[in-house]
Amino acid sequence: MLTNKNKYIFYLVVLNCLLTILLVIYWKFIFNDVRSLTGITFALILFFVYEAIVIVLTENKGEAISPRQSINLFLGFKVGKTILSLLFIAVYAIVIKVELKRFILVFAALYFIYLLFDTIYWLNRERNLMKTRNYSNKEIKKFYNKKDSNTRQYKLKEIEKISNYYKR
Repeated sequence: MLTNKNKYIFYLVVLNCLLTILLVIYWKFIFNDVRSLTGITFALILFFVYEAIVIVLTENKGEAISPRQSINLFLGFKVGKTILSLLFIAVYAIVIKVELKRFILVFAALYFIYLLFDTIYWLNRERNLMKTRNYSNKEIKKFYNKKDSNTRQYKLKEIEKISNYYKR
C-alpha cells in the first residue's frame, strides 16, 4: 500500500515520463530537430524537482498544519513556481536564444500541465485532511452565516477557534 507521498511522487514520475516521450516525439517528428530540446529537458527537470520538493515538504508536515497555513503554503509554492519559471525563461532567452517563441509556448504548456497536477494534488490532500480531522461544514457555515461577523478581528478569532479545534 502506497502512502500519499509515495503515491503522488509515483504519479509525478509517470507524468514526467509521459511528457518527456510526447515532447521528444513532437520535436523529432514535427520539427525534425532534437538539438533545441535541451531547454525543454531542463524545464521538465525543473518542474519535476520542484513538484517533488513540494510533495515531500507538505506530506512531511501532515496534519500538523492548520487550514490557514495550508492555504499560505499553497499560495507560497505557486508564487515560488511562477518566479522560478520566469527566471528560467529569462536565463534561456539570454543564454541560449534558440527558437525562443517555440520554447516559450511549450514551456507555458508544461507550466499549465504541472499546475493542473499541483492543483489536483492539493485538492486531494485537503480532502484527505478533512476526512482525518472529521471536518464539519456545519461549523464553517455557522461562522459565515452570523449576522454580527462584519469585523475582521471577530472573524480572525473565530477562525483561530476553529483551527485550534482541529489541531486537537
